[in-house]
Amino acid sequence: MNRLILGVDAGNHKAKVVGPFGIDSFKTNICDWFERDVEEVFGRDDMEFEINGRKGFAGSIAEHEDQFGDGTMYGDSKAHEDTKIRVLLAINRYLERYCPHFTDIALVTGQPIKRHKQAEKDAISSMLIGIHEIKVNGKTRVINIEKVGVAPEGSGAIWSCPQDGIIKIIDIGSGTVNVVSIVDRKLINTASTTFNFGVETVNNKDDLGTIARGIIRNTTKLKWNKNDKVLICGGIAEGIAPHLIEHYHNAEILVPELVRGNGVTKLHPVFANAVGFYALAEGAFG
Repeated sequence: MNRLILGVDAGNHKAKVVGPFGIDSFKTNICDWFERDVEEVFGRDDMEFEINGRKGFAGSIAEHEDQFGDGTMYGDSKAHEDTKIRVLLAINRYLERYCPHFTDIALVTGQPIKRHKQAEKDAISSMLIGIHEIKVNGKTRVINIEKVGVAPEGSGAIWSCPQDGIIKIIDIGSGTVNVVSIVDRKLINTASTTFNFGVETVNNKDDLGTIARGIIRNTTKLKWNKNDKVLICGGIAEGIAPHLIEHYHNAEILVPELVRGNGVTKLHPVFANAVGFYALAEGAFG
């Protein structure tokens, strides 16, 4: 194995990374660097980085120290510099944890369905492909990203537990909700979209019933039927599922399955996109 293949879900709240050696996750908060008088430790994912001349903090430290909010860029597109930093930090963490001898990478990452346009995908690919020298927590590493695929979020999750037939997916993130209609593993554009709200952007993120009703109201505009088979994924899938099932009676939690060798590991539904992206990357670049 000369090239490491990964699936990277560079979410607004947490990044999820899946590869041949296992999984990783970390907070994706980012803030600008400043000299600290007292160097507190906020979490195991604290990172001080320098990438392409930009110095900053990432992870739990950025969540607490950012002077402009929570250190996260929300929106319905991932074609921006913060995504590049998140992906490079995700790769670096994976290499540090599992396989520090790799330098060459091929990956699939995601873009919300609403902005899954060729120009947006090309922008994400072009900013990631190439040789990157990064410095994290005082250690310099060269990462060579050779191949990049950009899959639609939500839709990519079907490949974490492939199945045929007519399936709807509700992928609930921190900044967006991707809702997907799939027929025999093919996306139906007219019944799929991205809602520009998420768990971290509503007034009360603990009020899962209200979030669920917002999702239900908007999916009925797409002519979803209450008897459809619906798979729910994302970090709050387990908590919000009972509220969604009140309307979508055949809804259930999507449990991603990571296949490695002859073994299968069932993961939390927050990893559904990352596992699906990894499966797509294996198919495209393996």
